[in-house]
Amino acid sequence: LLEADSGDVTLLKQLMSLSCWGRPPSSVPALPESGEGEGFMKRQPRSGSPEEFEAAKALLPVEEANAGQTAEDFSARLQRHLELVARANAFRSAVDPLGALAWHALAPQEQRAVAETDPGKMPSPRVSLFLRASLFNHGEAANACWLVAGSVILVRASRTITKGEEILLSYWPDVDAADASEHGLLEGFGMSGSSIGDALELTLSAEQRQQLVDLKQLPVGVANRLAVAGSASDVAALFDDVASYLNSELTKAEAALPKNLRAFLEPRFFQAQLSLQQAAILAARGDPERGAKLEQLATLRMRNALKLCDAPWGKRVLLRLLFALKGVLRPAPAGLLAAYKASRGEADGTQDSEAPDFSIQLAKQARVPWVSLSSELERAVEEVFGDGAILSALLSKCGITEVPE
Repeated sequence: LLEADSGDVTLLKQLMSLSCWGRPPSSVPALPESGEGEGFMKRQPRSGSPEEFEAAKALLPVEEANAGQTAEDFSARLQRHLELVARANAFRSAVDPLGALAWHALAPQEQRAVAETDPGKMPSPRVSLFLRASLFNHGEAANACWLVAGSVILVRASRTITKGEEILLSYWPDVDAADASEHGLLEGFGMSGSSIGDALELTLSAEQRQQLVDLKQLPVGVANRLAVAGSASDVAALFDDVASYLNSELTKAEAALPKNLRAFLEPRFFQAQLSLQQAAILAARGDPERGAKLEQLATLRMRNALKLCDAPWGKRVLLRLLFALKGVLRPAPAGLLAAYKASRGEADGTQDSEAPDFSIQLAKQARVPWVSLSSELERAVEEVFGDGAILSALLSKCGITEVPE
């Protein structure tokens, strides 16, 4: 960003130095006229020396002309440059991260009710700039996680990092590389497919990419088949049929695609939750022994699904666990992707009307006891919020009453 030949070098220095404070420019006091005693890591003059500033201004239209873009005045050109800088170095978060996650854990109809009656509880997206943290590179197999809280960013190792190993963050912990590419996140961060590291989704053949799209649609296929549950004469037969369909489609996908793709997480959890529903039906119909075995299989499937998810455990993984605790079949909330698009000025940050969003409540007996996945829950909470000790508070905020002591 601070190349010597760049016309906006002085302006970018000021923008990035402001980011050290974690505050908007209006809250940072101006420099004294002398400017003595202030370094780059604190506060630069508002305009730098007049000569340097004018020289930077003169270079901007030359650069734009070389790029074939000359139909802007200086103010519009500068604003666009700074917006690109901000988006390429920003961390997307919410003013209240815990409240935002609790919002995503609500069913769509509950979200609509809250939006109508108390819109202040809707998540408020925020784009933050931090000078040192912006130096972290992206990695599809990140070894650290991050959380923005107020004017501070917390970066923590998510595994042991050896001496000399680069610290890598995920710029989009809730989206895989294929979705990031499709929705323009790579371009927004000034990246290309060759610069983001080992991204399996971007190495697939054309046929495999279509199979990946089909895999991501599996939860919708399950929902469509369960939509007739209210009128079904034999609910047990219906769930058996849907489980058989999902098992068959998953087997096909696992034969054609790498088994550790992030897109497998949701359908594998759906598979486990359908097994829990079948177990509950068997127990209710007088076959608790078979029901108990199926319940054990379901828990094992969830743990295996998480073991194969070697990408960062962001909000998407944590929500998958919360939905299992609440006994609901639910895809990743559309608002997770919308939040990234909102930071690029493409959405409102709360809902994406084009994405399928549904919530199917299973039997109470089909819920996973938190103790069955306690270690996975603690890890997910620690990676998302930096402290596994808030697990109890999180479960309570998300409406899960069987909370740990």
